[in-house]
Amino acid sequence: MTESEEKGSEGSETPWRRLHPASLAVNLLPQAWRTARGAWPLFLALFVGGDDMGLRAFDLSILLLFTGLTLVRTVLHYLTLRYRLHDGRLELRSGLLHRQARTIDPKRIQNIELVRNPFHRLSGLVELRIETAGDASTEGLLSALDVAEAERLRDALRKSERAAATPDEPLEGSDPVLLSLGTVEIIAFGLTRRTMGTAALLSAVFYQLMNVSDPEQAQDVAAQLGGATLAGAVILAFAGSFVLSVGQALLRHHRFRLLKVDDRLVTEEGLATRRRVEIPISKVQIVQTDETLLRRSMGYGTVQIETAGIGVTEGQVSQAEAQLPMVERAELSTLATTAIPLLDIDPWTARLLPPHPRALLRAAFRRFLTGCILGAGLTGLYFPWGAVGLVLLPLFGVLVAWLDWRWQGWRITPRAIISRRGFFTRKTWIVARDKVQSVHVGQSPFMRWQGLASVVVRVAGSDVLLPEIGLDEALRVLGALQQQPAPRSPPQQPADRQDAADDAHQVGEEAGRDSVA
Repeated sequence: MTESEEKGSEGSETPWRRLHPASLAVNLLPQAWRTARGAWPLFLALFVGGDDMGLRAFDLSILLLFTGLTLVRTVLHYLTLRYRLHDGRLELRSGLLHRQARTIDPKRIQNIELVRNPFHRLSGLVELRIETAGDASTEGLLSALDVAEAERLRDALRKSERAAATPDEPLEGSDPVLLSLGTVEIIAFGLTRRTMGTAALLSAVFYQLMNVSDPEQAQDVAAQLGGATLAGAVILAFAGSFVLSVGQALLRHHRFRLLKVDDRLVTEEGLATRRRVEIPISKVQIVQTDETLLRRSMGYGTVQIETAGIGVTEGQVSQAEAQLPMVERAELSTLATTAIPLLDIDPWTARLLPPHPRALLRAAFRRFLTGCILGAGLTGLYFPWGAVGLVLLPLFGVLVAWLDWRWQGWRITPRAIISRRGFFTRKTWIVARDKVQSVHVGQSPFMRWQGLASVVVRVAGSDVLLPEIGLDEALRVLGALQQQPAPRSPPQQPADRQDAADDAHQVGEEAGRDSVA
């Protein structure tokens, strides 16, 4: 792509470009996976179908039909997709019967991702994903470009974006490699992920396969299994879930690196499919940290960096553009300040304001009631030993409610909003105030009776909920957030300051407790 082709010359049209011819082979398997993912109930019915020859012939015809649809979609994608960079904007055209034309303004681009799966590596190609605010429809469009062409297109879009934007906050200086993770840390990340659901799923699949293969034999096997065997099966299911979790973590985050290149955060990761994601720092709106109990005991946490762009991961729409799997607790504040440079408080050392005391009563009552219902069910199923659950589960629910309430906190500064929740999985949200789109104060009937309110801070595509506080305090928060945030200039005091309560935007000193009616 020459400079004249990128910018467009006066009196001449910028030529349209198409995908690399090898995309016909590279895109075939992903298209087949998308087709199978959309029609998995039908394929499941084919798998458990009978042995009748007529049914088998029908099954074969269905498979041939879906194979043909996959081939047609791949060929049409290659033949009809055209793109060009004209007057600094990316233009896309696609479709045969239902034609679409799109123009992407570089100012709306949230992040650019270069993805290389094993087929891309074999063919020397790369997929260029461009995510804009609130739009997930760009996945797979520029799915097979030459590496040099993709890099030139990415650089041209970044150049157009910088030319159209106002130089707000040039970032310079630090070591470009902010975070690098080894294999041991990635394995630790996989081991500390939630695996209860995976273990239950593996157990259910095993039980279903036994019933499908021979129900009578399955009943005989179940009757002969003793307690030790069943316990071993449960342990095996959990072990399998841990192995699966570690494998997923290695495939996704192998050789993870976080770099700071000019005014962008860049992540590189992946084993089979190598991903490179670029996020403009000026587009970051939320930094979220997840500190599970196991990771906290190891001194680590997980960081999610979110912009207004919509991403698609494994078929699911997701707001998290970059995930930093394992970050040492001492580095959480540094990385948060790198992503939100105007952050003027350290959420992990500063004193956060507590929730209202009545919020504890509400949470304890809900947990106690849930424990009673579960305990009653266990008592009815496994009387008399199940009655132990009727005593322990409500007490455990109250304990969990108190632990969660004890570690909740919030704070509003001139440039940021902080909210923290949870004990077993402690989550901290940091919202840049200049990215806030709206603030809502709500009350349920029970909250009105108790004089409580919830405050919801909304940015593009995401909501952040503050802990429950008194209604008067919630209205003061609403009034403070309706004011313009502080000017976009670097803070004059260190990020870990804790004595900014005299500022007009610092809502409350002991807000959650002082607002008791």
